[in-house]
Amino acid sequence: MFERIARPLAGLSGWIARVVNATYRILGRPGKLLQDLLNGTWIGHALHPLLTDVVVGGATAAVLLLVLGWFGVDQLTTAMTWILGFTVLTALATAASGLTDFKDTSGDEQNVAGMHGIINIAGTIGLIVAFFAALADSGTLLAVSLLVAYALLSTGAFIGGHLVFKFGSMVNYNAFSGGKQAREFTRVAAETAVPENTPTRAMLGSTALVVVRRGDVAYALKDTCSHAGSSLSTGHLEGDNIVCPLHGSAFRMSDGAVRHGPATTRQVAYRARVSDGGVEVMGPIVPGA
Repeated sequence: MFERIARPLAGLSGWIARVVNATYRILGRPGKLLQDLLNGTWIGHALHPLLTDVVVGGATAAVLLLVLGWFGVDQLTTAMTWILGFTVLTALATAASGLTDFKDTSGDEQNVAGMHGIINIAGTIGLIVAFFAALADSGTLLAVSLLVAYALLSTGAFIGGHLVFKFGSMVNYNAFSGGKQAREFTRVAAETAVPENTPTRAMLGSTALVVVRRGDVAYALKDTCSHAGSSLSTGHLEGDNIVCPLHGSAFRMSDGAVRHGPATTRQVAYRARVSDGGVEVMGPIVPGA
């Protein structure tokens, strides 16, 4: 249902995504670090849902205080003003993180995410109006703006859940795929089939790997990017990292750790070696083991 409703927004959603992408490119290295912060790379999963909980919770608390005031509980205006102020600040940070995630979407996912964002921005504007109405002690404006904002934010949150559970937005693409385990070193390619310093696709049973060979040293990760499912073997190397060709996520070849987002989850990594004219892998590696 949401996909059909959101399709007329395709042009606007695509334009917003391009503007955000261009902004990050213009910012260069600082922009990349800001993107990592707002994607949530540093905490190992998306930042946006954590912030939305604060916004919805703050708005709910403000509505509760509003209703209590209707039932005769007094001296709540100061508390409501502080809650609204903090909620507005968090909502602005939430919008920034949401736009950062949004720039790497496409198709129906991007359209629905665009609708989600527009509704939540409208809700945030309502919160701002409610905050200033609380400061001015304007009861009617406060009540109307807060209730409208709450309805919009609740709708936006519902659509956000649809994005996660229907499209897997910012969800680890390797979470449920498992992948073949090799309890001992298993040959996946001839040494000559893996050119030096060139990401190469190899198969361990039905599991696709990206293999990199540097002389007698080899590295292997699961080929499916954890962010959006692209093939890492079509990406490129930057130092000790492999960069996804789709959205630029970077992973350390030695252990799959995320070096730059939008990915937030490490790649499945395997031990690898060059032996007897072939590349062999074992694993996957259990992080921290």
